[in-house]
Amino acid sequence: MIILPSRQTKTTLHFGENFIDASLLKKLSQNTKIVIIADTYFESFVKELQFPFLIIEGGEIAKTQKKKEEIETFLFKEKCGKDTTLIALGGGTITDLVAFTASTYMRGIPLILIPTTLLAMVDAAIGGKTSINTPFGKNLLGTYYSPNAILCDFQFLKTLSPKEWQNGVSEILKMGLIRDPSLYQTQITQEIIQKAILRKIEIVNQDPYDQGFRKILNFGHTVGHALETVSKYTLSHGEAVAIGGLIESHLSMDLGFLSASDFQEIKKMFSLDVINYPSQKIIEAMRLDKKNQNQEIHIVLIDRIGHALEFEGKYTKSVSEQELLNTLKHYAIS
Repeated sequence: MIILPSRQTKTTLHFGENFIDASLLKKLSQNTKIVIIADTYFESFVKELQFPFLIIEGGEIAKTQKKKEEIETFLFKEKCGKDTTLIALGGGTITDLVAFTASTYMRGIPLILIPTTLLAMVDAAIGGKTSINTPFGKNLLGTYYSPNAILCDFQFLKTLSPKEWQNGVSEILKMGLIRDPSLYQTQITQEIIQKAILRKIEIVNQDPYDQGFRKILNFGHTVGHALETVSKYTLSHGEAVAIGGLIESHLSMDLGFLSASDFQEIKKMFSLDVINYPSQKIIEAMRLDKKNQNQEIHIVLIDRIGHALEFEGKYTKSVSEQELLNTLKHYAIS
């Protein structure tokens, strides 16, 4: 097990395999009361830990105000106070939902995250963002709240379906496109996973509250989140981000920043047919993106593999509806 303290968030990161047990959780929670909120897939694992627990079905559809209220009701019934440590065990939807609950329950209680998917390990659980979805869009309600610890146990990755694995690969590829070309690959090892996590932490430490540089992490997400919304979450986050990354790379080329040869190299990494949603509907969903300013759609752009662009101290660029339509016509239906 490797323990790496994060400079900005004061969160300890633990990497290893088959290292999570009740004694470790007691140690990390400093012997306060422990309550676990877990994905349905891990019910038997949680039972063995012998702490109070609530099982929540994962998936973006579950990341709602109703589910947050269900967790809060459970905590009240368990007589949980400020000295309760809340543990989230599951994929990114579980870590987002439970972290948001921890940040608001009694104005904040200790939190430990145990991400069980590649996507959650390299992205959702890292950086202190918490959120739930609304009918108007994804992640529109949330807070910034740092967990006490994040436990990345690689044993959980062995349970992933190929689709779930690919969801996480999409986020690693994204990091390769915006920051570190060595991560732009599909041969994912434990070392690559740790490196992707550390790269995200480096970015978050420079801009913990998403005021500037951290926005580069949203590459592929402006289009991606819009696709998740219009698909009513039938598209997974990883699938949507992969499509979004390709389209935003194409847009970077169309706007004259990315070379055609680099775009062709990027295109090789993604297999994508026509998106079965109208361009106009996608753009409407993009208008609710949190990066937007002055009612203008702002998008992260790249000029080469491994480098996101800066525009006069900002890391997003205003893009017109016509520019978006010109790019989307290659992918979406009219």
